Amino acid sequence: MTHKTAAEVGAKLPENLKSVETTGEPVAIESEGRTVAVLVSAEDFALLQRLRQEEEDRIDNAAADAALAEPGESVPHDVIKAELGL
Repeated sequence: MTHKTAAEVGAKLPENLKSVETTGEPVAIESEGRTVAVLVSAEDFALLQRLRQEEEDRIDNAAADAALAEPGESVPHDVIKAELGL
């Protein structure tokens, strides 16, 4: 991964975009000595989005499994709605 300051990236944005697109190598954008963003290809971003969604789904499923495993009687959704007047 290439590291550049925000000013360097901004000054040559078209070149940096083309480089990321053609090589697939991300560009870490730094400000005040720390990485604040990363310029990545659209393909890598799509992969990141998919992985993030899969992780959120995994966490949600684990929470649902834990809730189902709790002791006690289940109350149907329709009964809860009726009790709340919905």
